[in-house]
Amino acid sequence: MEKQLKELEAVFFEQKRLAELEDLLLTMLSIAYEAIKCDEKRRDYLQKQFEGLQAKVNFLEVQKR
Repeated sequence: MEKQLKELEAVFFEQKRLAELEDLLLTMLSIAYEAIKCDEKRRDYLQKQFEGLQAKVNFLEVQKR
């Protein structure tokens, strides 16, 4: 029973991690689309946002292991 609870906890953690990862990736996609259409000043701002999200994605990938 204890083993099953630990496995269930691991599944819930992985679901949460994947949901957060999905949100980050969708946001990054939106930023990329916007960056294609905007001026250079806005693009620089979006690049910084994108890099911050990339760092979060990398952190979530490390958590997987």
